[in-house]
Amino acid sequence: MTQTYATHGHHPVVTYVATVFTLVGMIALVGSWLFDWPTLHLGAVSLSVAVAALVAISRTYITKLQDRIIMLEMKVRCTELLPAGKATLLSHLSPKQIVALRFASDDELEALLERSVAERLAPDVIKRSIKNWRPDLHRT
Repeated sequence: MTQTYATHGHHPVVTYVATVFTLVGMIALVGSWLFDWPTLHLGAVSLSVAVAALVAISRTYITKLQDRIIMLEMKVRCTELLPAGKATLLSHLSPKQIVALRFASDDELEALLERSVAERLAPDVIKRSIKNWRPDLHRT
């Protein structure tokens, strides 16, 4: 999809759903406590659904953000380590392929990058091809 000013907005549906369940839950709990409405269970279930939705979306956001950081890291790393122009090969790979390539040692990065582009290697194949792993001890 081509992004334009008209289509660039981000509308996280899961966040909206969690907000609705939070509001329902809070109203139900306050009504139960202050007005003796029989809504204690509804409030507890609604807040539980809201928390579950927010936990799910937060994990998704964390992973996507981390992948974006890794893609930037790999662009910088390739620019520093590889001959001029070779870093542009990254543009032929998917984010998952770039994340997989991130584990390659400096010595094998160039060859594995070229092979990944030429053979359209799947992320798992890229990881299995690495002989000297560069650990990522900060991944969430």
